[in-house]
Amino acid sequence: MKTSFDARMEELVRKYVPYPELHKPVEYIRNGPGSWFTCLLYKGMEPTNNLAEQAIREHVVIRKIIGTFRSEEGSQNYQYISSLLATWRLKGMNMFTEMDRVLRKELCGYG
Repeated sequence: MKTSFDARMEELVRKYVPYPELHKPVEYIRNGPGSWFTCLLYKGMEPTNNLAEQAIREHVVIRKIIGTFRSEEGSQNYQYISSLLATWRLKGMNMFTEMDRVLRKELCGYG
């Protein structure tokens, strides 16, 4: 089924590539060959990115409340920290213990 659907996507690209007003969607489709319909290969895989969207929703709200981050470095640091916290939460790990371990290792050289 996936092979058939991928072939159909390629047909759509060939059909609509001549239309300049469709450049963006055609490029979007063209840049993802083999990645489309991956959910058909794995039982239980969701066909949407709803779980990923839900995972970042809280951080988007925080970003909007703050207004934005004041620097590129601040934004990157927030991304790293929030990614670590989310990963530890998903794995059922204690976030405080893990953060203590990481900070000791990075700042003190042990942990």
